[in-house]
Amino acid sequence: MRRYLHLSKTFLQFALISSMAYPADFLTWAAIDFVWAFVNIGFFRILLLNVPRISGWTFDELVLPLGLFSLLNAFIWGTFYGNMKNLAKGVNRGDLDFIVIKPVSGQFFVSVKEVSVSLFPSVIVGIFLLIYGFYINHLNLISLLYLPVIIFSSLLIIYSLYFISVLPVFWTSRLSNISELMPQLADTARYPTQIFPVFMRFILTFIIPLGLLVIFPGQILLSRFRPINLLYPLLAGIILLYISHRLWRLALRHYSSASS
Repeated sequence: MRRYLHLSKTFLQFALISSMAYPADFLTWAAIDFVWAFVNIGFFRILLLNVPRISGWTFDELVLPLGLFSLLNAFIWGTFYGNMKNLAKGVNRGDLDFIVIKPVSGQFFVSVKEVSVSLFPSVIVGIFLLIYGFYINHLNLISLLYLPVIIFSSLLIIYSLYFISVLPVFWTSRLSNISELMPQLADTARYPTQIFPVFMRFILTFIIPLGLLVIFPGQILLSRFRPINLLYPLLAGIILLYISHRLWRLALRHYSSASS
C-alpha cells in the first residue's frame, strides 16, 4: 500500500511541475473548466425558472447532486480520461510491454499515471455547491459525515465503469476512440433518474449504475432515503472494481505485445 501511495504522490507532483512549466496552457484550461461548470449550473437554473420542480426536484435540491457531479467531473476529465485514452493507444501500439513488467499492479499504473490539475476549478465549484446546498436545504452537519462515503463510492463506480468500457480495445484495434464513450454517458448522471422511462431507470440503477453516482446520494442527503442505503453504491463500486480487475486479467491474455 505504501508503494502505491508513493507512486500516486509522485504522479501528482509531476503533474504540478508540468502545469507550472506551461502556465498559460494551465490557466486557459482552468478558465474553460470554470465556464463549463457554471454552464451546467445555468442550464438547470434556466430550466427551473418557470417550472417549480423536475420529477420532484427543485433547483435548491439539485444543487447537491450538481456539486457532487462537479467533483466527479474533475476526476473523470482530470485523471481517468487521459489514462483511458493512453491505455487504448498503448494496446494498439504495443506499448503496454513496459507496464506489465513493472513490480506494481498494471491496472493501477495505467489508471493513475497521468493527472491533470488544470481541472481544479471543478473541485472548487463542487465544494462551493455542496456548502451552498447544505445551507439552502437546511441540512444538519451530521450529513457531512456521509460525504466521504458518497464520494469514494461514486469514484469507485465511475472509474470501474470507465475502465471496463475501454477493455474491448484488447480484442479489436478499431476501437481507438472508445475512451470517448464513458465521459459522454457520465453526463446522464446529473439528471434525475425519475425523468427517464422505467426500463432506463432499471439500466441506470442495476446495469450501468450511473444513477447511483450523484442523484441517489443526493436523495440520501435530503433524507428521502435512510443513510444505511449508502451501502448500495458502496457495494456496487466494490463489485464493479472486482469485475474490472478480473476483466483486465482476461484482457492481458489477449494482448499482443510489440515483440510478438
